[in-house]
This record gives sequence, C-alpha cells and structure tokens, in this order.
Amino acid sequence: MSQSIPPLVRPHKRPGFPLPAHAADCHMHVFGPFDRYPLAARRGYDVPDAPLAAHEAMKRDVGLARTVIVQPSGYDTDNRCTLAALAELGPRGRAVVVVEPDAAESELDVLHRAGVRGVRLNLVSVKARYSDPAGLIAAFAQRLKPRGWHLQLFCGSALIAEIEKVLADAPMDIVVDHMGLPDARAGLEQPGFQAMLRLLRKGHVWAKLAGADRVTEHTGKLADALPYMKALVETNVERLVWGSDWPHIGFYNTAAGHGGTPPFVPYRALDAGELLDLLATAVPDPGRREKILSANPAHLYFA
Repeated sequence: MSQSIPPLVRPHKRPGFPLPAHAADCHMHVFGPFDRYPLAARRGYDVPDAPLAAHEAMKRDVGLARTVIVQPSGYDTDNRCTLAALAELGPRGRAVVVVEPDAAESELDVLHRAGVRGVRLNLVSVKARYSDPAGLIAAFAQRLKPRGWHLQLFCGSALIAEIEKVLADAPMDIVVDHMGLPDARAGLEQPGFQAMLRLLRKGHVWAKLAGADRVTEHTGKLADALPYMKALVETNVERLVWGSDWPHIGFYNTAAGHGGTPPFVPYRALDAGELLDLLATAVPDPGRREKILSANPAHLYFA
C-alpha cells in the first residue's frame, strides 16, 4: 500500500470559467504515508497513497485555493493523518474528523485549535457500527453546538427520509455529504431526495454538491446528476458547498472489512476540472457559483 497509482489524475483540465477568490474544495481525503499513518484495523478497504501534495497540485491545475479535509472511514477515529495534512495547509485548511461521542473536552479543544470544525458520522461505509443514528445525532449536538461545530453525515437517501424529523429538529448545523446520495435512476420525486430538499429549506441543514459519480453510479453518466444539483440550488443556494471527493475511492462492498480481509480498492480516474464544469452547467450564474465555491465555505468553515 505504499504506491500512488495513475488514477490520481494529473494534470487536471482547467475549468471553462474563472474560479472566484478563495474557492474551496470542501470534501477530500488524505491517505498515507502508511508507514507513518497506517490504516485502522477496523476498516472496509485498502487503498494506495493519496498525499496532500497531489491534491495541492490538483488545486493549482484548476484554480482552487482552500481545502476541507474529511476524515475517511479507513482511518476510523485515528485522525493523525488528517491533522498532519491540516497543519501543512495552515490557514488555507480546515478539517472534519471522526471521534467517539464521549471524546474528552480537552481532545475537542486541541482539535479546534488545529482547525477542525466538524465531526463526521459515516452511516454508509461503517453503518453496522451505528445502530442508533438518531441517538448519536442528539448526543453529538450537545457536544458540538457550543463550539460552533457542525455534524457531517454520510448517509443514504432512504435514511435521510427515515430520520428527517431528527435532522429538522437538530439544534446545530448539519452537513449532508454527496447531495444526500439520491439514485439518479429514481427521479427527483424519490422520498429521500424530497426530504433532503425540505431539510435544506430549514436553514441549518447544508448539502455538499459532491459525489456526482456516486449519484450516477448505476447510470454511468455524470450529467444524470444535473437535475439533482439544480434542484438543490433552486431550493437554497445559501446552504450549499462544493467538493471534489478526491481521490475518488472506488466503489466497494461496504460489508467487507468487518471480520474479513479488506478489499484493495484503486482510485477512480475523475478529473476535477470536469467536475467543476459540471457545476458550471448546473449553476450557470457566476454569483451563485461564488456562493457555493467561496462565500458559503467561508461562512461554514473559515469564519
């Protein structure tokens, strides 16, 4: 697992529009070096290295300035790799980590000083560990709200519909990964996506315009994500941020890694410039794109 393999695309195409000042990639992961930051014993996959330097090169290619590192499930609650990358970024970076609900206040204090602004619950890759997501959300709200942190959820569309009331009543900001993972085959009226739109109107719930490839996993056409992106923008552009989802971990069986040997999952070859052009197609107005790429991230992460 000491290799970085070609699907860490380089160079990325320059987007067909100028990015605004302070444009942020609000969803990416860093892996390795594994001799220093080994993956957790409790994980669902093995992956190659994905060093911060490669992401920084991608940012230069496309014109991004800021970075929000998201702790991946492969590192469980060991945030050292994420924090090391965050320290390299300095004021250009923020992070979302994974901690236990009973993490010590002193640990959270250290994380805040390092630039952490949220905690992630992964209810897809490691859902078997979270039997009571509603209870976890309530527990984390009590811990995170006083710090001005948010709770980030990676969860499927069906679960969003199931826990809609819990999310609607949450006393803190909630950030939902990958547009809430609608299925591009199921249409805009699918219950989970309609719940996502209702939540977005509440004002404290955010969505990431990331993971177009995940939304379209079964169709294979990134453009099939456009109706969902447009619907989110029309619902509440003030509560949207964009992310590349770099380095694009391959699709894998989420049941793996729990008692068996984790599969080796190569990265998928996606071009960040093309993903930004997809955003421009969904959001042709430069003022709205400026909100999504710069102003909203500044408010959520960098204020």
